[in-house]
Amino acid sequence: MRKWSPTEDVVLISAWLNTSKDSVVGNEQKAIAFWKRIANYFAASPKLAAVEKRGPVHCKARWGKINEGMCKFVGCYEAATKQRSSGQNDDDVLKMAHAIYFNDYKKKYTLEHAWLELRHDQKWSGASATKDKVQCKRRKLDDQTAQPSSYVQVNHGEEAMARPVGVKAAKAKGKKTVSKKATLEEEEKERIEFRSIWDIKQANFALKATLNKQKLLDSLIAKTEPLSELEIALKKNKLINDMLA
Repeated sequence: MRKWSPTEDVVLISAWLNTSKDSVVGNEQKAIAFWKRIANYFAASPKLAAVEKRGPVHCKARWGKINEGMCKFVGCYEAATKQRSSGQNDDDVLKMAHAIYFNDYKKKYTLEHAWLELRHDQKWSGASATKDKVQCKRRKLDDQTAQPSSYVQVNHGEEAMARPVGVKAAKAKGKKTVSKKATLEEEEKERIEFRSIWDIKQANFALKATLNKQKLLDSLIAKTEPLSELEIALKKNKLINDMLA
């Protein structure tokens, strides 16, 4: 089997991106039909008019290699970016990424042309890159039919349009909302319980104060020896309260 050229890789990448983001077909298409569409797109490219055509199986196998290499190299590029020092430019970071790749995988990364085409796509860009690096190793090739989104003509250095939120992301967001709501309800319940306990304690304090006063007045009433002016005043107030009660 003849070797794939960089031009063929670029056309294949464009075919995969445009087919996987087809808003009409989207992720409802089966794997066989998906790769047939990519092969047809690939064969129709004027850039490959004089080149032997590739079948769906060949396109699928080549994409698997490109995807695997991307997942690995994106992680290396992120690591190089974090190690970037003042005075270093983008070329220096790219060279460092190649060095990290070689150190980690004991071979050179030969698909830089593919990385240049895909680096700005959401699948491999920004915060999702590290996550994709781990998931790509376990992802089956048949599952690589992309989520539906708007048609995107991908060129070097041009960012692809964002894809819609997937089912898992939507579920996770829903769980977070439910969890936050449950937490707020628990906090409100705790506040109500605390308020109730506080009210009961306040009532107990008031009752104890009343009982203590009653006890003091009862002792004054029962007292036979001469009373002080204060004790006489307290006793009179008690008698008045009893009469008005």
